Amino acid sequence: MEKFTYSKGLQKLGCDYLGGVRHSAKMNYSYNKGTLTYCLYLAPSTMAYGNRTTCPNDKYCKDFCLNGAGRNKGDILKNSFEKSKINISRIKKTKLFYENRDLFMQILIHEIKKAQRQAEAKNMEFSVRLNGTSDISLLAFKYQGKSILDIFPNVQFYDYTKVCSRFNLCNDYKNYDLTLSYNGHNWDECKEVLDNGGKVAVVFASENIPISFGGYKVENGNEDDMRYLNSPKSIIYLHYHRTANDYKYNPLTKRREYVEPNTPFVVKESDKRCVYK
Repeated sequence: MEKFTYSKGLQKLGCDYLGGVRHSAKMNYSYNKGTLTYCLYLAPSTMAYGNRTTCPNDKYCKDFCLNGAGRNKGDILKNSFEKSKINISRIKKTKLFYENRDLFMQILIHEIKKAQRQAEAKNMEFSVRLNGTSDISLLAFKYQGKSILDIFPNVQFYDYTKVCSRFNLCNDYKNYDLTLSYNGHNWDECKEVLDNGGKVAVVFASENIPISFGGYKVENGNEDDMRYLNSPKSIIYLHYHRTANDYKYNPLTKRREYVEPNTPFVVKESDKRCVYK
C-alpha cells in the first residue's frame, strides 16, 4: 500500500485543499471572537451525483442553498453553474468522499490536526464544522473503524441539520452540537427540538431581528458561526443571503435581475409568529 503523504493526496484530489479556516465571512467573525474554525464545503444535494444526495430533506431549501451565495454567486453568474470553479472543486471533494473514503479521511485528519496546531499557537479556541454546504452524518466520516468524533474526542464539532434523528449523536458524543434548520414545513419538528432544549436556525427576509418567533426567544446568529454557544430553546436568526438562483434573466433588459424568493423557507417580517420590540 502506498504511504500517504498530504501533497500526493491533494494531487489525487485535484484541489489545493480539502477544507480550511477563514474561508467565509462568518468563520472570520468567529475568528475575531477568538475561535478558529476548520470548515469543509462539499457539493450540496445532488450536485455531485444526480442519483445521490448529500442533503437528506433538501426538498424545500435546495433552490436557496448557500452554495450559490458569497464568492460562488459571482462565479456562477459569470461563468455558469457548470463552469464555476468553486462548484467544480466541491464536486471533486464530494466524489473523493464517496469513491475513496480512506484517502479523503487521511487528508481531512491531516488538515484538522494542522488547523488545531494553528489555534493552539494563537492561543485560540478550536472548532470543526464538516457540513458547510452538506448534511452528512458524522458517523460516515470514518477511518480505520473510528468516526471523526472518536478520532478527535476533545475537539468541538458542530453542524446545522434538517435530519432530526441526528440529534441522537449529541447524546452519544459530548463533542458534537447540532442546530436544526427550519425549512418552512417542519415547524412541528422544530418545536419538539426546542422543547427538548435544542436550537433551531430560521432564515429571515428582514434585517429587523424579532425578539421572539413562535413563542421562543431569538438570538442573532449572524455575528459568528459558533452555534454551540447559543442558549437552549432558542431560535437562531439568520438573514437570507441572495444566491445565484435568485437572479432571473429579464428579456426586456437582457440581463439577470434579482427576484425576491417567494418561499416559506424564508420568513417574512410580517409573519405573525414574529414579535418585535
